[in-house]
Order: sequence, then C-alpha cells, then structure tokens
Amino acid sequence: MRPKPNATPDDLCFGINPVAMALDTGNVRSLLYYRETKNERVWDLVHRARALKIPLADTDIFRLDELTGDGVHQGILARLKDLEPIDLAAVANRAKGPSLVILLDRITDPQNLGAVLRTSVAVGVDAVVLPRRRGALLTPGVHRASAGLSFIAPVAAPQNLALAIKTLKEAGYWVVAADAGEGSQSATAFDWPQKTALIMGSEGEGIAHLLRQESDYIVALPMDPRVESLNVGVACGALAYLWRRQWPG
Repeated sequence: MRPKPNATPDDLCFGINPVAMALDTGNVRSLLYYRETKNERVWDLVHRARALKIPLADTDIFRLDELTGDGVHQGILARLKDLEPIDLAAVANRAKGPSLVILLDRITDPQNLGAVLRTSVAVGVDAVVLPRRRGALLTPGVHRASAGLSFIAPVAAPQNLALAIKTLKEAGYWVVAADAGEGSQSATAFDWPQKTALIMGSEGEGIAHLLRQESDYIVALPMDPRVESLNVGVACGALAYLWRRQWPG
C-alpha cells in the first residue's frame, strides 16, 4: 500500500457516505470522481453537485488512489470548505436543561474520533471538545470513520482542555472523568448530573493527571476482570447512553 502523500491536504473527504453528508450540509467546494465508475450512487452525487453548481472534474482511478493513500474512496472525493466550529461558551451558557459535553484527551486515532462523533450525533451531545495538541482533528480519515456525521457533529474549535473545563464549570456543568483508576465509582450506579462534561482519555495513556484533578467525579464501566479496557469509542457510547437514560430530555 502506498503511503498517503505528504502534500495531500486535510480539507477533503472521500467515499459515498461522507461526500453525501458534505453535500447535504453545504460543505463541498469541488468534486472529483472516477470517470468510468459504474456505481449509480456516485453518479447521483455528481448530478446533485452539478445541480448545485459545484465545480466538477473527472479523473482516473490512479489519481483517486494517490490522493487518498489507497483509501476506500469508492470513486468519489470532495474538496471541502472551511468547517465552522461551534462556540463552546455560547453553547454552555445557552443550555438550560439536560446537556452533555464530551471532552477528548489525547484521542489520536481517527477511527476512535469518528466513532465518538457518531455517538455524539446519535445521543444528542451539545458539544465535542477537541484538544489543541496531541489529539486527532477533523481529517479525511475521521470523515470516513464517522460516515460523514463529522459534518453535523457539534465540534468545538481545538482548544486547551483545562480552559474548556473552566468555561463549562462556570456555566454549571459537573465534570465527570472516565477512568478506571483509584477513586472511581461504577458508571451504571452513578447519579449523572443534569449538565455533565464527560472527559474521555485514550486506552493507552488515559486521562491526564491535571484533568483528573479538575474532575468532580470519576466513573468506570464495570467489566469482567479479564478485559483490560474497552475501545474509547465503545466506552464513550456506553457512558453517553447511561447519561441519556437518566436525562431523556
């Protein structure tokens, strides 16, 4: 497999579902497609883009392979407009009823971030906060892993997580860290706050010590002792639905 070229920009997405969602949300700047494709869904996207007067170009399969690092592009690729982040402070201060915000600490795998964004849309999370450093951003791999739901997930601009926590606390949120370490309580028996800021860390490194100290509560999912940990996407989904069960809103 050829590596993704260093010159390939991150302002693109590929694959039928991500491109379709990008079109739905008005985020496509231009479209590139395989000129000999037999896939009717690709042609449907081409026709939609043409109707929207979005610039189109056809190409061969080798160019699409090159641009996507041999990714599963299904014969179509979109160049994106700048994605507008949400204003975390505005969202937090506007929330009057049940509200869940997810903060991701050192989640570097695009597949994991994509899974978290899918969960966020499914559960109705008000914001997903990405770190300024040491974390995955909205890249082609994330768009692909989320099946394009990254275009509608409420993602806040990359920022300092400690400052984000301060903003959320000032708006009345209680900070809950997902960590199986000392002092944790069972997430299934936990009395979830109406306004919860949930911190998720990576499988390998967990949550940074400073963020753990800033947390009001620490919870862990009960597991068979033979299971060391769960994928962060799976764990986030379970915890988010535990919160939603208590606050159906």
